[in-house]
Formats: sequence, C-alpha cells, structure tokens
Amino acid sequence: MNAPLAHLSEHMHAHAQEENSFWMRKYMRDQFPFLGIKKPLRHQILQAWYKQEGKGLDWFVVANELFQMREREFQYLALDYLFLEKKQWDDRIPELVENWIGNQSWWDVVDVLGPHVMGHYLLKNPAQRDFWISRWMSSGNFWLHRVCVLFQLTYKQKTDIDLLSSIILELSREKEFFIQKAIGWSLRQYARVDSIWVKDFVKSHELAALSRREALKHL
Repeated sequence: MNAPLAHLSEHMHAHAQEENSFWMRKYMRDQFPFLGIKKPLRHQILQAWYKQEGKGLDWFVVANELFQMREREFQYLALDYLFLEKKQWDDRIPELVENWIGNQSWWDVVDVLGPHVMGHYLLKNPAQRDFWISRWMSSGNFWLHRVCVLFQLTYKQKTDIDLLSSIILELSREKEFFIQKAIGWSLRQYARVDSIWVKDFVKSHELAALSRREALKHL
C-alpha cells in the first residue's frame, strides 16, 4: 500500500464507531465487516484526503487498492473516488466493473457500477456496448446480468428500448430476486419517458409477478 492510501486508511480507522458498525452489518445481512462510518463523515474524510494527497495518482490503481481493503466503507470510498476522477476514465472502466462485480458483489456496489459507472461509460463509448453486454449476458453471473438490465437506467429518451426489451425477455424467467426486481425497476424508470410503451410491454409479455408490480407501481 502506498503512503497516501495508508494515510487514508489510518484516518478511516481513527473514526471507527463500533455501535454504527453493528447496525451497518445487520442492514447488509452480515455480509461484510464495517468500520461504522456513516456517509457524511466518509465523504468529509475522502474530500480532505483527496485535496491533500489524492490528486494526480493513477485512478485505476488507487480505486482497485481501495476496493480490496477489508471493511465495506473502503469499497464505498473506491466508488466515491472513481467519481472524483471521472474526467480521467479510460478504457479500463469495463475491466474494473467486471472485476469488482466478481469480487464482493452485492446490490449496494452493483447498483452504482451499473447505471452510474458503466452506463456513463457506454454512453460515451457506444461502439463498445454490444461487446460488453453480450459478454455479461452470457457470463452466468446474475450481478452482471443486473448491470445489463440497469445500465440504461438514467438514459431517459436515449434509452435503446429494443436492447432493453431483448435483455428483459432473455432474463424474464430468472427466479433470482435481484433480477426480477431490476427488470421492474428498469421498466418503472422508463415509464417516466413513455408510460404507454411500458404498459403495453408488461401486458404483452410474461413477466414475474415482482417485475410486473415494480414496473407498474406508479402507473
């Protein structure tokens, strides 16, 4: 670990809160250890560190080292740091997303990586879209499947509804809760753009009850 990251780790551990840690672990079903640092303080620590030591580093190396650290707050810091370095992103983003989703996957990280990292990247690099979506749809990893469903979540009128439809229909028989939920979420979000299309789509296709409920929640 390089010196700047060692300093950031020291600052984080110095602010650990045992009681917060207990409830954070419970909320995440005891999947990960936590220091017990809530979001506002975590942002404050990161911003101070970034201003003093974090600029000018290799964003890919720093983000990956943060993500490999033990406590869950460091995975959140890795995501926050990525957005501080958004102007520096390059063609290593898909590799990073794939690796992170294959390591310590859960909805809290996946749902940032999908629409806000990969979604942004593919909007800027549309020629790469079909390669990565095809790769991840055939991966057998339901978290990568969730990214395929959700990467267009913020696209609004730019949503490729043909692609969204094909992804949903390919996954529509999946029993996995997080896939059914994602399908409904993506349709509910697109309903803000075209509610008639969403109603017709739900009516015309066999979707899981959870997906249908989520899709039509506000219609």
